Amino acid sequence: MSNSGKFIQYFDTLRALATLGVIIIHISSPLVNMTYGKNMPYWWVGNVVDSAVRFAVPLFLMLSGATMLGKECKLNDFYKKRFTRVFIPFVFWLLAYWVYRWFMLKPAVQPTDFQSILKWAADLFLKEGVSKHLWYVYMIVFIYLALPFLGKLLRNMRQSTLATLVFCWMFFVFQTRQFPLNLYSWSGDYGSKFLGYFLHTGYLMLGFYLSRIDFSFKKIRFVAGMVFILSVLVSALGTYFMSESNHHLNLTMYSYLNLNTMLQSEAIFVWIKDIQIKNKSALWIQSTLSNYSFGICLVHIMIIGILFRNGIYWSFSHPAISLPVLTLVVLLCSFAIIFLLRKVPGGKYIAG
Repeated sequence: MSNSGKFIQYFDTLRALATLGVIIIHISSPLVNMTYGKNMPYWWVGNVVDSAVRFAVPLFLMLSGATMLGKECKLNDFYKKRFTRVFIPFVFWLLAYWVYRWFMLKPAVQPTDFQSILKWAADLFLKEGVSKHLWYVYMIVFIYLALPFLGKLLRNMRQSTLATLVFCWMFFVFQTRQFPLNLYSWSGDYGSKFLGYFLHTGYLMLGFYLSRIDFSFKKIRFVAGMVFILSVLVSALGTYFMSESNHHLNLTMYSYLNLNTMLQSEAIFVWIKDIQIKNKSALWIQSTLSNYSFGICLVHIMIIGILFRNGIYWSFSHPAISLPVLTLVVLLCSFAIIFLLRKVPGGKYIAG
């Protein structure tokens, strides 16, 4: 089954949810890290919120699989489109984050001459990939190189064979769960980095597989909702007990390659799949978020950093209030930047 040429509403819904989820993760993570062992009631709020949005990055990968693996297209056309839509905006924002990180340095440690700036920029790339959230784009560029060939392989498979392949992927990920993965830096073990990329590729197969299944029977959304709630509880409680056992904060349960995160991602996909939203305002919001999702994901860390630098983060109120307020502020500011950038001549090619 191919989705080519057909608008599918739930793709927009899932992409909008994933966009919100990414922002929430990056706003709630400082709360989780800063309050553990100091203010546990606040920590629990952050822990539960963070546990509830672990689906965000997997969902983006699943959507790539669901929307692209079923389509047949010429290699030149595919790579040209990915180059325009992904690589060019990525290069622009990569340079923008280099500039942003330089301005965020204290004046006393800012490199000023060309040679020291070049050394600082190279070190930042090697240690953090310029900005840690860009690990996803490095990975997706790598995955897109192989995606047409993967799609050709999967399109010729029977559903049962595809299901077996997805199960084998999940089993392999579980078996390699203790293997340290280098996803952020460009120094050290490149083998573990590309292993991490390979393991994440399974989410594309999962999205492709789930998009081809009919989930119209009555109880499936109820079951999916229960699985999602259970996954949040497992993540939140697991994080607490593992941290207590290790006597320091242990975020293993937050991993995108954790079996619990996989189940959460599947549950949210199945729960939303083929859902019909008729409210015009809701449709406009989700469509707009979906359209601007890549740009929002690229720029939002810059907004969060500026806010945090000026003392505006979760601590200004109880996190039950500050987290949703900050999420809305970051979302609106990120959207406004990408919206305005697209209005500039040629801006649509670099905004994302």
